Amino acid sequence: MAFSFLQSYYFYTTIFIHKSFKPLDFILLNKMVKNMSQQTAKLLLPFAIPAEDRDKAFTKDMEMAAVFYLAESEREKGGGRILRKPAEELVFIAEACYPVWLVPWREKILILDGLGAMSHTFSYDLLPDVKTFDSDIQRSAETREAYSAALSNNANYFQSFAGKEEKNIESLIANPEFIQDLISYLPEAEEIEKPVANVAFLSSAIDESTISTIVEELSNFEVKLREEINSLGKSMKLLSTTTEQQVRIIREEIRGIEKKFDEKIEMIKPKVMEKVHEIRRKCDVEITRATKKFERQLRLLHKDRVKLEKKQERLNFEINRCEAGIKSCRLRKDEGGELAWRQKLERSRKELQTLEKSIRDMDKKIEDAETAKKLEISDLRSTYDAEVEEAMKDLRELEASREAGIRMKQQEITSLEDTTSSIIDQMNEMRKLKRAALKELDRISAPKSQKNYALVCLPLYLACYETEKKKRYAVHPPSVVGSMGILTKLKGVFGATKMKSFLQPRSKAITTFLNQLVALIQENPVFEKEISDAGIQASTLQTKESRELIRKGLEELKEEKWISESEFQTFSKPL
Repeated sequence: MAFSFLQSYYFYTTIFIHKSFKPLDFILLNKMVKNMSQQTAKLLLPFAIPAEDRDKAFTKDMEMAAVFYLAESEREKGGGRILRKPAEELVFIAEACYPVWLVPWREKILILDGLGAMSHTFSYDLLPDVKTFDSDIQRSAETREAYSAALSNNANYFQSFAGKEEKNIESLIANPEFIQDLISYLPEAEEIEKPVANVAFLSSAIDESTISTIVEELSNFEVKLREEINSLGKSMKLLSTTTEQQVRIIREEIRGIEKKFDEKIEMIKPKVMEKVHEIRRKCDVEITRATKKFERQLRLLHKDRVKLEKKQERLNFEINRCEAGIKSCRLRKDEGGELAWRQKLERSRKELQTLEKSIRDMDKKIEDAETAKKLEISDLRSTYDAEVEEAMKDLRELEASREAGIRMKQQEITSLEDTTSSIIDQMNEMRKLKRAALKELDRISAPKSQKNYALVCLPLYLACYETEKKKRYAVHPPSVVGSMGILTKLKGVFGATKMKSFLQPRSKAITTFLNQLVALIQENPVFEKEISDAGIQASTLQTKESRELIRKGLEELKEEKWISESEFQTFSKPL
């Protein structure tokens, strides 16, 4: 990535140890905020603060010593049997400040990268042309046929967005973790009202004009989102209202159809019903006549059957008597009497068979008569029902025409309402997505904590290492000063450095943000030279006095047992 704008960066340093401070230095510090309002606050955050469980004093000397210890520990010492690495020289360790802007916006605070290295891209969904849709709806509303056609043609108009665009806001920091951590960091800031010793300030690459442009872009983006949400809402209302008007007209037409046909029906219904009653009366008479005819026939048939049943009973009795006579003669051994009874029994049985056949024939006649009765009555009903339907033909025609007209109108209502509901659902879904995009603007801003602009100086230590071939840079981010707990002591027992427990980065997000400075330096030689020159000037290793302060800090660390005696001797030698 090219950073041509890095050529505008400047690294200003104010130093007044042992009266070395010059008035010009503070003038340069003030120039960091070119063209900005005099009401702009300059806030300096502390590099390190004691942890809540730390009960011992923490001094600036200890801070400088701890950073020196870590920087020296990370310096490549050279060596290696196979791939020998050249030893690095620790060129400088400079305390610096990275510029971050706090900009009031819409009852919120925007956080901007003063070097302009960061940016945030909004993915923006393009709406279909709402005005074109509204014009089509309004124009077609004059006739229902045109309106129905317009709804049908636009049934999927809002099914998907017209496309996507991206809106890139330069310098905007949108990382929620960074925003949260910085806001929680701000209460510890102090306003800069006089020169700060031994601190190199990175000058802001963005000025009032750039910030105004950023704010204007965001404001325009927000206004556009709100306008689109409102336009969708108005279009939904227009569509709903227009459809309701059309539905009201159709319902009025339904009432007109009902009234028109009801009047016609009421006009002919009395005559039709009178004719129907006459037909049904004739039908009842014919059915009664036929019923009586068949009932007389059936009575005679049932009477004859009863006679046959009586005769059957007598024959059965005679058969039983013959069988009893046979048994009696057999007991008396009266062969002549037994033969007479047998002959008589044979005649009775033959007669009974003939009689049973006559009964079956009679049952068949009764059944046939019942069937004939039902058929004749059914035929009579069919004949007269046909006459009734013929009589009611005109009435039925009017009722069918009324129902057909009403049903067509109701189907038209259903079609209008369903298509309208579908389009409104599509529009509402788009409006939800637009509202979600609007909420994203809240997520990239912080709660408002002040009325005016503020330039926050985010502290760090920058270490520079050099070999014959290249330079290497390392950032030491804002930290929390720990206490000597049991776990920290155990680290020393197992050979792990305890200094990383002494200075613990306070925020992963802020650390990641500040580490981008290394990439910016490496990507731009001009910027690197300015950084290098200013870093050497502000280095904590630059003067004998500052090196003595580091040595003093090492002694304090040793007294707290953060470093051993041998480590104290080793790290004191370069000083």
